[in-house]
Amino acid sequence: MRLSQYCANLLKTSRKEAKNFIKSGNILVNSKIITKDIEVIGTENIIPKIHIPNITYDLNDYLLHKSNDYMFLYKPAFIHSQRIKIIETFAMSDIFNDYTQYIPVSRLDYEADGILGAISKDLKIINLEKQYLAIVSGKFPNSISLSNKIDADKRQKVKVLDNDNSGFLTTMQRLEYYNGFSLINVKLEKASRHQVRAFSNYLGYSILGDKLYNGKEYKRLCLHCYCYTINNQIIYCKNYTDKFINIFKSL
Repeated sequence: MRLSQYCANLLKTSRKEAKNFIKSGNILVNSKIITKDIEVIGTENIIPKIHIPNITYDLNDYLLHKSNDYMFLYKPAFIHSQRIKIIETFAMSDIFNDYTQYIPVSRLDYEADGILGAISKDLKIINLEKQYLAIVSGKFPNSISLSNKIDADKRQKVKVLDNDNSGFLTTMQRLEYYNGFSLINVKLEKASRHQVRAFSNYLGYSILGDKLYNGKEYKRLCLHCYCYTINNQIIYCKNYTDKFINIFKSL
């Protein structure tokens, strides 16, 4: 096993973050600082050099639904879906780490909110569709579909490719237009990183509060996930949209 994998398991973080942690000289292996991702067998004395905060949470603050096959959580804005920094006090993945019978099937951006889903390890996914609400600048078209491929290779900001329609189908529909902004519904047959944000900007209608994709300044990213369809069946929709729609009506 690589040291980064061991540390990712130990610290409940991503392997990428574990590699950075090792590289920064924050891991002792048998009392020696190690800065390379070496092979370990698991019997070594492996200790992080910094204090790791205790992870505490109340499941009732986040749990929407739990059955043998599914677990759905509500992620507020300004909480990470997956632990980014080891010293963070809480990320949504900390809950899933405590319920290992489920496998998370999606993430949400830090400043977005909405449903996070996980499925039983015994359940096979044939297809998964998610629906979002977003507030964008300008009068969005009544409806538009696109499937341009997104290049996310080694970039914080992804790129929508003009002449490559081999990506995932995305359908975007205007629900309301008010005071220079549109409330839109977005259906994704499958998602890649920043897909809704990148497509909105590509079409010339950036999401309100999206600092990375030219959105007008706002206190949060106005993107909200509210529905999961798995294997052609609506599995979970949660009406956490009232507060989000109130944002739109207050603009």
